[in-house]
Amino acid sequence: MEYQFKTRVYNESFLDNNEKISLTLKQSHKLINVLRMRENDDIIIFNNIYGEWSAKIKIKKSLIHAECLKKIRDVKKEHGPSLIFSPLKQARSDWLIEKATECGVENLFPSLMTRTSVRSINIERYKSNAIGAAEQTGRLSIPNIEPLRAYEEQIKICETFNKTIIFCDELRMSPLIKEFNNNLNPSDIAIVIGPEGGFDDKERDYVQTNIENLIECSLGPRIYRAETAALIALALFQ
Repeated sequence: MEYQFKTRVYNESFLDNNEKISLTLKQSHKLINVLRMRENDDIIIFNNIYGEWSAKIKIKKSLIHAECLKKIRDVKKEHGPSLIFSPLKQARSDWLIEKATECGVENLFPSLMTRTSVRSINIERYKSNAIGAAEQTGRLSIPNIEPLRAYEEQIKICETFNKTIIFCDELRMSPLIKEFNNNLNPSDIAIVIGPEGGFDDKERDYVQTNIENLIECSLGPRIYRAETAALIALALFQ
């Protein structure tokens, strides 16, 4: 398992034996100036199409070019929960995307709710945070990140894929979410986490009235910050 201790780099290029890959300026800067890597050092390159490859680097004018040497792992799709959540302020959203990726989230559904305070998102920033977390944790894929949509629309999309909606309501004391995690396939669920300030009554009414495959539950006796609530729920279904 030697590859686990090498620097991992996510790259969407075609990967194959002897294939030469050019890393981005940002990736090159990190490897050269932060990690202090040198000519002919070994790294790992991976993506969710061509798997994971060992590679050797060449440095030319502050850019890194890597040659694929040997496949280490075949492609493996992440079969994890989906997360419907309200966008947060930048630093807290960065943390949420990073930790959700580490916990195996498969799909991210940023959603506009009544009390959503951040009404726009930067999907490229979300993706960058997800890539960093995937590189760190050994994932071969990054989560699918959906565009920002209304809360009801995101739930409808999850319904079309026959997902069980896990509605985590801070006002409920029971049943606890941990009572269900052993009986559900993680890839078959969509966890709904409210915004700062909690769900509006209309949002509770919507799921109770319109969602057939619904589990309403509590995360426990405390009222958590939105990003903490998401992490607790996702961790139960790793």
